[in-house]
Amino acid sequence: MSIQQNFPAISPSLNLNFARSKTLDPRITFSRTSTATRVNEQGLVEVVSADIPRFDHEYENGVIKSLGLLVEEQRSNLITYSADFNNWTKVRSYISGVNVISPDGTESANKIVEDNSLGTHYVRKLPTVSADAVCAISVYVKSAQRSQFAIHTYGSNGWNDSLTAIYDLPTGNITGTNAENCTINAVGNGWYRATYIATKNSTSGTANVDFYTALNGNVSYQGDNSSGIYLWGAQLEEGAFPTSYIPTTASTATREPDNVTMTGDNFSDWYNQEQGSFLWIGNVYSREISPVNPFRVNQGANLRGLGIQFDTRSANNSATFASRTQSSNIPAKIAPSGIIPSDNKIKIAGGYIESVGLSTIRAAFNGLPEDSYSGSSQTDITYDTMYEIEIMGNRGISGTNNQFTGVCEQLVYYPRIFTDDQLQNLTK
Repeated sequence: MSIQQNFPAISPSLNLNFARSKTLDPRITFSRTSTATRVNEQGLVEVVSADIPRFDHEYENGVIKSLGLLVEEQRSNLITYSADFNNWTKVRSYISGVNVISPDGTESANKIVEDNSLGTHYVRKLPTVSADAVCAISVYVKSAQRSQFAIHTYGSNGWNDSLTAIYDLPTGNITGTNAENCTINAVGNGWYRATYIATKNSTSGTANVDFYTALNGNVSYQGDNSSGIYLWGAQLEEGAFPTSYIPTTASTATREPDNVTMTGDNFSDWYNQEQGSFLWIGNVYSREISPVNPFRVNQGANLRGLGIQFDTRSANNSATFASRTQSSNIPAKIAPSGIIPSDNKIKIAGGYIESVGLSTIRAAFNGLPEDSYSGSSQTDITYDTMYEIEIMGNRGISGTNNQFTGVCEQLVYYPRIFTDDQLQNLTK
């Protein structure tokens, strides 16, 4: 059921359907001071110029699906020669002279071939990593004669522990001592992106990243001097979750954060200072972090604002719609714990009204009502005059927070507050 069918008499004054339009409203100000990558309409990894927004896609059951506006925090790929394994250390392995089509559509993916010895067969990089950093390792992989491969990190080579994850590409199964901290996702044309989370030891310095061929669930076996697997796009980021691919050659590379705002008349043209309701639909990729913010309506530099916060830490996994008009006892509607599902997609609706005897906020989360309310009742729900909306930025209800990383499928605003039941209908 569409939003219009749920509320036929009420039209939104703002409807940013990024997944459908794949464009930015001209009232939005966007910036990013570096290049970045996205998955385009053909399902290929594509480099996007600085200050150009990214409308991302994903491969799902043979179909390329539009996700919406991709916004990410600053990240660096600490692995050099991310797509050229000729410049990696090769142990009982070598690089085939024939490349195949990679996830970016070019003929650039290397085949890692085992030699004919008994033992492990792998390629290695030794990037420099900060002390105690939680890191996300990722790589694109495709079957050749081998359909299993492994990622390994050594406790004696810069990491907290010696861990291994063995990925079976046909089944998607992951085994090994680090399996619970790993994922594998199909990206089309037989390619998968494998991820692996590990923690650096207490000393800054180099740490190994090893990619193995594997056979029958084993990384040590008798090689045949011809079998192997295809690899492309290796990445190591300091962060608890992987982000979009950052290509490197002879040096590391950094992707700067995306910034999305609407201010001044571009904001006040659709925003009602006295009452209104928001709907945000999207995916949050920022994991094990609190708080991150799908949007915030700002009054100014004094930290006063209205918006949504996510607590993506697995122990909490919650969301809040709040209005901060004072330094403490902030009114907040809190979602049930576990509201962010395993696919990271969430729909949140929140409303506010400021009038004599009726100042309040309301919220609903993925079709469910609030679980609890915190803070005090306040005469002023919206502090002074709001002038800006920041979409998936780094400012939260209580000032500067963590940068949001994820996609916004749709952001809708209605210039009146809805009932609790209506807000729940919006988020079903």
